[in-house]
Amino acid sequence: MIGSKKYLETGIRIKRFMFVCISLLWGMIMTAHCQSVLVEAELFKNKGGWSVDTQFIDQMGSPYLLAHGLGEAVEDAVTEVFFQQTGIYYVWVRTKDWAPYPKGPGKFRITIDGEELEQTLGASGDAEWKWYHCGTVCINKQLTEVRLKDLTGFDGRCDALFFSKSKDIELPDDPERLRLFRQEMLRLPTPYDEGEYDFIVVGGGVAGICAAVQAARLGLKVALINNRPVLGGNSSSEIRVPTDGDLFKNRYSKIGAIMREIDNALPG
Repeated sequence: MIGSKKYLETGIRIKRFMFVCISLLWGMIMTAHCQSVLVEAELFKNKGGWSVDTQFIDQMGSPYLLAHGLGEAVEDAVTEVFFQQTGIYYVWVRTKDWAPYPKGPGKFRITIDGEELEQTLGASGDAEWKWYHCGTVCINKQLTEVRLKDLTGFDGRCDALFFSKSKDIELPDDPERLRLFRQEMLRLPTPYDEGEYDFIVVGGGVAGICAAVQAARLGLKVALINNRPVLGGNSSSEIRVPTDGDLFKNRYSKIGAIMREIDNALPG
């Protein structure tokens, strides 16, 4: 029988995790905040030839877009940003000059509703991530197109854009202050501590379920993390791929025992 106290506790934790995930995804939509708007570059709807780079999340607190074109300018990244109010906005872009000797090769520009800002980014001579003021732009309609225009194909980097009706804005570069700033602007929920675990399984597919159940039966405190509202992966009610295959024809009877329990418990 699959149901056990530890397994049920794991299921409760999964539900809590799913609630947090849904809240995060909902909050991470590009959000207007009074008279200012923060746009996370990795959330651009059409990333064009730019790719999402996640390897520095632990230092930066966020992924960013990278124009890796091997010397050929990549296709524009494009999205639409919602502004609660039209009018004049001051614009900042968070980027870095990754090889400032003396001017880096990763150059790019920002185009807003067809108007290209004058400042060329990624060629400042400053190797640190920071916010660069790019002047002003007139927003004439609430839903406005924003483009990242790569100029060189040599690894231009864009983390975020910020629009504000006030020029007297001090944008944070310190990692902790930047994390709190993102959390406020994107209305992200405050993370909470679920405690310590002996064994954590990421992914609630068939293999993840079996690993979590077996670990719990061995006496470990288990957390099973899943990014869908149901368990089972390809064999879940969402996709419905059968679980049998050659599972019941293997030479060793104990291999797949938990899987057989799960399969037998499935309705229909």
